[in-house]
Amino acid sequence: MISTSASRVGIALGAVTTALFLVASPASAAAQGAGLTEVNGHTDKWMAQATPSVTYDNGYKVDSAEEVKSALEQCKDSKVSCAETPVESKQVTKWFDVGNDAMGVGPIENCGTGQGEINQTLSGSKTFTWGWNVGGNVDLTLVKDVLKIGASAQYSETNAETKAGDIRITVKPGERGMLMMGKDTEQRISDVTIQGGKFGGAKISGLRTEILLAEAARVSTDVVKCGELLRKEQS
Repeated sequence: MISTSASRVGIALGAVTTALFLVASPASAAAQGAGLTEVNGHTDKWMAQATPSVTYDNGYKVDSAEEVKSALEQCKDSKVSCAETPVESKQVTKWFDVGNDAMGVGPIENCGTGQGEINQTLSGSKTFTWGWNVGGNVDLTLVKDVLKIGASAQYSETNAETKAGDIRITVKPGERGMLMMGKDTEQRISDVTIQGGKFGGAKISGLRTEILLAEAARVSTDVVKCGELLRKEQS
Protein backbone atom coordinates (compact mmCIF):
# COMPACT_ATOMS: atom_id res chain seq x y z
CA MET A 1 0.00 0.00 0.00
CA ILE A 2 1.47 3.33 -1.04
CA SER A 3 0.52 6.46 0.87
CA THR A 4 -1.23 9.26 -0.96
CA SER A 5 1.22 11.62 0.69
CA ALA A 6 3.95 10.53 -1.71
CA SER A 7 6.57 13.15 -2.51
CA ARG A 8 9.69 13.74 -4.58
CA VAL A 9 13.13 13.91 -3.10
CA GLY A 10 16.13 15.54 -4.75
CA ILE A 11 19.20 13.54 -5.67
CA ALA A 12 22.17 13.88 -3.33
CA LEU A 13 25.03 11.66 -4.41
CA GLY A 14 26.55 10.13 -1.31
CA ALA A 15 24.71 12.61 0.88
CA VAL A 16 22.61 12.05 3.95
CA THR A 17 20.33 15.05 3.59
CA THR A 18 18.50 16.49 0.62
CA ALA A 19 15.80 18.94 -0.34
CA LEU A 20 12.26 17.52 -0.23
CA PHE A 21 9.62 18.64 -2.71
CA LEU A 22 6.03 17.84 -1.78
CA VAL A 23 3.54 17.07 -4.51
CA ALA A 24 0.01 18.26 -3.87
CA SER A 25 -2.53 15.45 -3.36
CA PRO A 26 -1.41 12.85 -5.91
CA ALA A 27 -3.72 9.86 -6.36
CA SER A 28 -0.73 7.63 -5.64
CA ALA A 29 3.02 7.57 -5.92
CA ALA A 30 2.58 6.22 -9.44
CA ALA A 31 0.94 9.50 -10.43
CA GLN A 32 4.30 11.20 -9.90
CA GLY A 33 6.00 8.71 -12.21
CA ALA A 34 3.85 9.68 -15.20
CA GLY A 35 2.03 6.36 -15.01
CA LEU A 36 5.15 4.19 -14.64
CA THR A 37 4.59 0.62 -13.47
CA GLU A 38 5.40 0.20 -9.79
CA VAL A 39 7.75 -2.64 -8.88
CA ASN A 40 8.71 -4.08 -5.51
CA GLY A 41 12.49 -3.74 -5.61
CA HIS A 42 12.92 -6.44 -2.95
CA THR A 43 11.16 -9.13 -5.00
CA ASP A 44 11.59 -8.05 -8.62
CA LYS A 45 13.16 -10.93 -10.62
CA TRP A 46 13.11 -9.29 -14.07
CA MET A 47 16.88 -9.32 -14.34
CA ALA A 48 17.13 -13.04 -13.54
CA GLN A 49 14.22 -14.17 -15.71
CA ALA A 50 16.42 -14.85 -18.74
CA THR A 51 20.04 -15.74 -19.42
CA PRO A 52 21.68 -14.09 -22.44
CA SER A 53 23.30 -16.16 -25.17
CA VAL A 54 26.05 -15.59 -27.70
CA THR A 55 26.20 -17.14 -31.17
CA TYR A 56 29.53 -16.83 -32.97
CA ASP A 57 29.85 -16.55 -36.73
CA ASN A 58 31.16 -20.12 -36.93
CA GLY A 59 27.85 -21.39 -35.48
CA TYR A 60 29.10 -22.00 -31.95
CA LYS A 61 26.40 -20.96 -29.43
CA VAL A 62 26.53 -20.88 -25.66
CA ASP A 63 24.02 -19.79 -22.99
CA SER A 64 26.38 -18.58 -20.32
CA ALA A 65 26.47 -15.19 -18.61
CA GLU A 66 30.23 -15.53 -18.21
CA GLU A 67 30.73 -16.29 -21.91
CA VAL A 68 28.45 -13.43 -22.94
CA LYS A 69 30.36 -11.02 -20.72
CA SER A 70 33.63 -12.18 -22.26
CA ALA A 71 32.21 -11.59 -25.74
CA LEU A 72 30.96 -8.15 -24.73
CA GLU A 73 34.34 -7.11 -23.41
CA GLN A 74 35.73 -7.50 -26.92
CA CYS A 75 33.73 -4.39 -27.82
CA LYS A 76 36.27 -2.24 -25.98
CA ASP A 77 38.91 -3.30 -28.52
CA SER A 78 39.33 -0.66 -31.22
CA LYS A 79 39.63 -3.43 -33.81
CA VAL A 80 36.15 -4.74 -32.96
CA SER A 81 32.89 -3.05 -33.98
CA CYS A 82 29.74 -3.50 -31.87
CA ALA A 83 26.16 -2.28 -32.30
CA GLU A 84 23.27 -2.57 -29.85
CA THR A 85 19.70 -3.08 -31.06
CA PRO A 86 16.90 -2.61 -28.50
CA VAL A 87 14.34 -5.42 -28.53
CA GLU A 88 12.12 -4.34 -25.65
CA SER A 89 12.10 -1.45 -23.21
CA LYS A 90 9.89 -0.31 -20.35
CA GLN A 91 10.21 2.20 -17.54
CA VAL A 92 9.30 1.28 -13.98
CA THR A 93 9.54 2.79 -10.50
CA LYS A 94 11.36 0.39 -8.18
CA TRP A 95 10.37 0.82 -4.53
CA PHE A 96 12.35 -0.27 -1.48
CA ASP A 97 11.53 -0.14 2.22
CA VAL A 98 14.19 1.86 4.06
CA GLY A 99 15.07 1.74 7.76
CA ASN A 100 14.59 4.82 9.92
CA ASP A 101 18.12 6.25 10.28
CA ALA A 102 17.06 8.82 12.87
CA MET A 103 15.90 6.16 15.35
CA GLY A 104 17.83 3.14 14.11
CA VAL A 105 14.64 1.09 13.89
CA GLY A 106 12.64 -0.69 11.25
CA PRO A 107 8.83 -0.63 10.94
CA ILE A 108 6.68 1.46 13.26
CA GLU A 109 4.22 -0.95 14.87
CA ASN A 110 0.80 0.17 16.11
CA CYS A 111 -0.59 -3.28 16.73
CA GLY A 112 -1.29 -3.17 20.48
CA THR A 113 -4.55 -2.33 22.19
CA GLY A 114 -5.50 1.07 23.48
CA GLN A 115 -2.94 2.95 21.38
CA GLY A 116 -3.71 6.09 19.46
CA GLU A 117 -2.54 7.25 16.07
CA ILE A 118 1.24 7.51 15.64
CA ASN A 119 2.61 10.49 13.73
CA GLN A 120 6.34 10.63 13.14
CA THR A 121 8.93 11.93 10.67
CA LEU A 122 11.04 9.16 9.16
CA SER A 123 14.43 9.64 7.52
CA GLY A 124 16.73 7.28 5.69
CA SER A 125 18.92 6.70 2.64
CA LYS A 126 19.11 4.17 -0.17
CA THR A 127 21.74 3.38 -2.81
CA PHE A 128 20.37 2.56 -6.26
CA THR A 129 22.53 0.89 -8.92
CA TRP A 130 22.49 -0.04 -12.59
CA GLY A 131 22.32 -3.75 -13.33
CA TRP A 132 22.79 -6.30 -16.10
CA ASN A 133 22.32 -10.05 -16.46
CA VAL A 134 25.90 -11.05 -17.25
CA GLY A 135 27.17 -11.01 -13.66
CA GLY A 136 29.13 -8.55 -11.55
CA ASN A 137 28.90 -4.78 -11.57
CA VAL A 138 27.93 -2.94 -14.73
CA ASP A 139 30.89 -1.85 -16.85
CA LEU A 140 29.73 1.73 -17.36
CA THR A 141 32.34 2.49 -20.03
CA LEU A 142 31.25 -0.51 -22.08
CA VAL A 143 27.53 0.09 -21.66
CA LYS A 144 27.41 3.87 -22.09
CA ASP A 145 30.41 4.73 -24.24
CA VAL A 146 30.61 1.68 -26.51
CA LEU A 147 27.08 0.26 -26.71
CA LYS A 148 25.45 3.70 -26.14
CA ILE A 149 22.95 2.26 -23.67
CA GLY A 150 21.89 5.00 -21.27
CA ALA A 151 24.12 7.53 -22.98
CA SER A 152 21.58 10.36 -23.34
CA ALA A 153 20.74 13.08 -20.83
CA GLN A 154 17.60 11.30 -19.60
CA TYR A 155 19.77 8.73 -17.82
CA SER A 156 21.91 8.98 -14.70
CA GLU A 157 25.58 9.78 -15.30
CA THR A 158 26.76 7.26 -12.70
CA ASN A 159 25.88 3.61 -12.13
CA ALA A 160 25.39 4.03 -8.36
CA GLU A 161 23.56 6.84 -6.58
CA THR A 162 22.76 7.31 -2.91
CA LYS A 163 19.59 9.20 -2.09
CA ALA A 164 18.39 10.41 1.26
CA GLY A 165 14.97 11.65 2.25
CA ASP A 166 12.39 12.07 4.96
CA ILE A 167 8.61 12.05 5.18
CA ARG A 168 5.89 12.36 7.78
CA ILE A 169 4.11 9.06 8.40
CA THR A 170 0.77 8.38 10.04
CA VAL A 171 0.29 4.87 11.43
CA LYS A 172 -3.26 4.28 12.66
CA PRO A 173 -4.20 1.66 15.27
CA GLY A 174 -4.00 -1.77 13.67
CA GLU A 175 -1.32 -0.70 11.18
CA ARG A 176 2.43 -0.86 10.72
CA GLY A 177 4.59 1.13 8.35
CA MET A 178 7.97 2.44 7.31
CA LEU A 179 9.74 4.81 4.94
CA MET A 180 9.80 3.77 1.28
CA MET A 181 12.11 5.13 -1.43
CA GLY A 182 11.86 4.62 -5.17
CA LYS A 183 13.82 5.25 -8.35
CA ASP A 184 12.65 5.42 -11.95
CA THR A 185 14.50 2.81 -13.99
CA GLU A 186 14.51 1.62 -17.59
CA GLN A 187 14.43 -2.15 -18.03
CA ARG A 188 15.89 -2.85 -21.47
CA ILE A 189 16.40 -6.05 -23.49
CA SER A 190 18.94 -5.80 -26.31
CA ASP A 191 20.74 -7.74 -29.00
CA VAL A 192 24.37 -6.87 -29.71
CA THR A 193 26.09 -7.50 -33.04
CA ILE A 194 29.88 -7.94 -32.87
CA GLN A 195 32.07 -7.63 -35.95
CA GLY A 196 35.62 -8.92 -35.55
CA GLY A 197 37.15 -10.51 -32.50
CA LYS A 198 36.71 -14.16 -31.52
CA PHE A 199 35.68 -16.41 -34.44
CA GLY A 200 35.31 -13.32 -36.61
CA GLY A 201 32.16 -12.02 -34.99
CA ALA A 202 29.10 -12.88 -32.96
CA LYS A 203 25.58 -11.94 -31.96
CA ILE A 204 24.49 -11.60 -28.35
CA SER A 205 20.79 -12.13 -27.65
CA GLY A 206 18.81 -11.30 -24.53
CA LEU A 207 21.16 -8.82 -22.86
CA ARG A 208 19.20 -7.22 -20.02
CA THR A 209 20.15 -3.90 -18.47
CA GLU A 210 18.52 -1.80 -15.76
CA ILE A 211 19.43 1.85 -16.24
CA LEU A 212 18.78 4.56 -13.67
CA LEU A 213 16.87 7.52 -15.08
CA ALA A 214 17.97 11.03 -14.23
CA GLU A 215 14.64 11.80 -12.54
CA ALA A 216 14.75 12.63 -8.83
CA ALA A 217 14.31 9.80 -6.37
CA ARG A 218 10.87 9.34 -4.82
CA VAL A 219 9.87 9.00 -1.20
CA SER A 220 6.64 7.63 0.24
CA THR A 221 5.39 5.36 3.01
CA ASP A 222 4.69 1.64 3.04
CA VAL A 223 1.74 1.13 5.41
CA VAL A 224 -0.09 -2.19 5.87
CA LYS A 225 -2.51 -3.75 8.31
CA CYS A 226 -1.04 -5.62 11.28
CA GLY A 227 -0.37 -9.17 10.19
CA GLU A 228 0.25 -8.17 6.56
CA LEU A 229 3.70 -8.04 4.96
CA LEU A 230 5.61 -4.88 4.13
CA ARG A 231 7.44 -4.84 0.80
CA LYS A 232 10.79 -5.91 2.19
CA GLU A 233 9.16 -8.78 4.09
CA GLN A 234 7.77 -10.26 0.88
CA SER A 235 11.25 -11.16 -0.40
